[in-house]
Amino acid sequence: MHNIHRRNFLKAAGAATAGLVTANIALNTNASTVAPKPQAGKSVIGLVAPKMDVVRVGFIGVGERGFSHVEQFCHLEGVELKAICDPHQAVLDRAADHIVKQNRPKPTVYTGNDLSYRDLLSRDDIDIVIISTPWEWHAPMAIETMESGKHAFVEVPMALTVDECWQVVDTAERTQKNCMMMENVNYGREELMVLNMVRQGVFGELLHGEAAYIHELRWQMKEIDHKTGSWRTYWHTKT
Repeated sequence: MHNIHRRNFLKAAGAATAGLVTANIALNTNASTVAPKPQAGKSVIGLVAPKMDVVRVGFIGVGERGFSHVEQFCHLEGVELKAICDPHQAVLDRAADHIVKQNRPKPTVYTGNDLSYRDLLSRDDIDIVIISTPWEWHAPMAIETMESGKHAFVEVPMALTVDECWQVVDTAERTQKNCMMMENVNYGREELMVLNMVRQGVFGELLHGEAAYIHELRWQMKEIDHKTGSWRTYWHTKT
């Protein structure tokens, strides 16, 4: 047994685990606990969208995180900031005013209710949509974005349930649109440096990896009237 390659061992262990899970499912009468089988579709792994000389951008949610995306896009060449949507007038005005101050055309704004984003999605002059909204809106908005013929870029988490994850995958495969979860830590200087070191063999052959999310966010819970605390505190009580 000591001569078995780790990769082959993991494959064998995975197959054995799958067999145990299948047997358990067959005995489980509560079908609601079983993740739905993914629908067949053309994989979007490695999907490359046609080249765009100018990328036309729409923003759904321009609060704390969303506004930072607006700021960053204002510094990029080859992009047009076409429209922004947020049900909160104050942050909507702040984002629109900032875009104008950067000597860019004023974007069309959408507000009024939680579904105003659908007016933004109905436009045919937007290529990608940046979604920075409360978590429960991420998967539904990403799905509707792809259904409208646009690529979706979504803040974390992409979805809240396994079923929502499959819905996102199925929609991407059916529409052949990219859907990216924007985890900023994946692209930080330190993270990319370590990834490059791993690829260069600096640490040798890695046998174990461990990570954690240590992030002090209790101060956000005081922002109950608006900002992150107005919705994230609810999720803190559930996790």
